[in-house]
Amino acid sequence: MLRVALLCLAALGGLSSASDVLEFTDDDFDSRIGDHDLILVEFFAPWCGHCKRLAPEYEAAATRLKGTVALAKVDCTANNGEETGPYDGPRTSDGIVSFLKKQAGPASVELKSAEDLDKFTSDQDASVIGFFSDSSADQAEFLKAASALRESYRFAHTNNPDLISANAE
Repeated sequence: MLRVALLCLAALGGLSSASDVLEFTDDDFDSRIGDHDLILVEFFAPWCGHCKRLAPEYEAAATRLKGTVALAKVDCTANNGEETGPYDGPRTSDGIVSFLKKQAGPASVELKSAEDLDKFTSDQDASVIGFFSDSSADQAEFLKAASALRESYRFAHTNNPDLISANAE
């Protein structure tokens, strides 16, 4: 009977430690990373104090974003790799969720009407709006810049001739 109770406790312990953070290794990193359109990967060391403080926030963010944006981790003491880009965003679950929701959306929103423009410009955040007479190479460059600078600015664009003529200087 004691043996059955211990097995049940072990099973319950396993359930409580289930994680929504994916764990990658050198062996499976390349094959698994491509399964996701957008993913944030934490490269951590188990002994690192900053990593230990981030762990519960990262886990909470992974749970909130499950099915939308994947969060993964790689133990750098057991695996090698290279940095593809730093994450200088917030270190709380709310901050991580907010950051990744912005990353998951379009880099630049399309303004189709004067109401869209008014709504976009009513926010006090630093914003950049591109007015393009057609879907040109200039617009493609604008969208590329929006993607690169989306953490610092909000971007919008329009091809609506009425918006262009009303806002031309």
